[in-house]
Amino acid sequence: MTELIEPELNIKVIRTNRRKTASIKIVLGMIQVTIPKKLSEKRLRELIAKSTPWIRKKLRLHGDTTPIREKKYVSGESFFYLGRNYHLKLIQGNSIGIKLKGGNLVLNINNNEPNWYIKEQLVQWYFRHADQQLKDKTIRYGEIVEVEPKSISLKNYKSRWGSCTVSGDISYNWKIIIAPHHIIDYVVVHELCHIHEHNHSPAFWQLVSRVIPDYKDCREWLKVNGSKLIV
Repeated sequence: MTELIEPELNIKVIRTNRRKTASIKIVLGMIQVTIPKKLSEKRLRELIAKSTPWIRKKLRLHGDTTPIREKKYVSGESFFYLGRNYHLKLIQGNSIGIKLKGGNLVLNINNNEPNWYIKEQLVQWYFRHADQQLKDKTIRYGEIVEVEPKSISLKNYKSRWGSCTVSGDISYNWKIIIAPHHIIDYVVVHELCHIHEHNHSPAFWQLVSRVIPDYKDCREWLKVNGSKLIV
């Protein structure tokens, strides 16, 4: 039996004889609560009330479930930077490069520049800012973690956000600069902690948690939203 409850939270309740305990999970942006068929309405309401803070937190982590669409590289197109939404603004002019003005990424163009040129300008802008931000964060958090990386570089990884070699060379996926600050901080601390522990052992995660207590939420955010970090 399925019923819709708390529509503002987008909660769907499934009653079944196959469960003896309740479970809550997110499915395609909807909170799915599976409960024993005979659980009373009162207990159901109590369960949801008790779980509401957790539910709201998970909804924030999972964010927008809108399917990813291909960028158009026209005025008004949305691009995220450090977790904030900016709009591309194309204007006629001879200045080179992109400037961040107010809520816009402003690019001067001559007549009708092709999409590949506009994308190339955006990528170069993001890359430069990623280089500065990630190096600054690595140095700052390196003092906290008490390590000093041998080198810091940017890469165009397809399926990872960072890497640390056994000799202490750290590299980052430049696209992480699209994410909010606290997500970037997690990636930086993650790689720095690998200088101490070059594995994902309990000791490693303990090191990470000392600096980023909510690292599990950050990791989940990247799992859900990582594919949306595009230019």
